[in-house]
Amino acid sequence: MKIECGCHCIKCGSKDLDSNKISKVEEDGYFDMHHTCKNCNTHFDHLEGEIFDTCKKCGFKTN
Repeated sequence: MKIECGCHCIKCGSKDLDSNKISKVEEDGYFDMHHTCKNCNTHFDHLEGEIFDTCKKCGFKTN
């Protein structure tokens, strides 16, 4: 899913990200998401900044 949120990769700085909604949409329109950088393949949490090698919520696995 391509979501325009202004985020950039926390590892390389690229703005070319694949984004995954990982929670339901709240009443205020907010939802949690994870990003995967198309440049360096880093998978990370949108707000917390945590980097994942594997992710059960998105099904991401590092090659």
